[in-house]
Amino acid sequence: MKSIVVNCPMCGGRYSGNITSRFLTCEYCDSRFALDDEEAEALGLGGRHEQEDDDVDYDADEEYAGMDLLEIVDAECEDLLCRVDRDNFETSRKIERGLGIDADEEIYLIHDDTIFKSGKNGFAITSAGLYCREMGDREAHFMSWEDFAHTRYGAVLDDSYVRVDGTSIAYYTDDEDDREQLENLYQRLQYFTAKAYGTL
Repeated sequence: MKSIVVNCPMCGGRYSGNITSRFLTCEYCDSRFALDDEEAEALGLGGRHEQEDDDVDYDADEEYAGMDLLEIVDAECEDLLCRVDRDNFETSRKIERGLGIDADEEIYLIHDDTIFKSGKNGFAITSAGLYCREMGDREAHFMSWEDFAHTRYGAVLDDSYVRVDGTSIAYYTDDEDDREQLENLYQRLQYFTAKAYGTL
């Protein structure tokens, strides 16, 4: 065990102590975050994409051989839809407009998180990248696949959000088990995106 000082990317709070995992929970804001690759490797914990600490199974590497990134994204999203209630991931013009998705984008996964399905908050994974609109936001955040490939920290679950580098990439208030599966999905997508862009 080694000791270092880390600042929480969400609130800036300082964490110091013995670190045995790449994932930490901030004692000030309770958000969960990951050490960047340099910090993790300096502590002998491995990079953000290493299976040992991430609890993410990347055995799909062989299965996805020869597929491009968007084919992999489609397959990963379809795999998630086989394990959750698909009704929670139905698209509509309201959520597409609410997130600002262009008509020519392919939508792999989308969720309207409003009670009356008004499209005012939720998230989507599309051929262009990742959209997320938090409650009360006037417009959605957008992260391209290339930007996602260059993120510093791993995707982590923070209450009803999945965040990366402090930016929300999914907002989901329904089933808690689904949220954990979404976190796992985004971690896997981050891995495959980084491989595709050569940032791994």
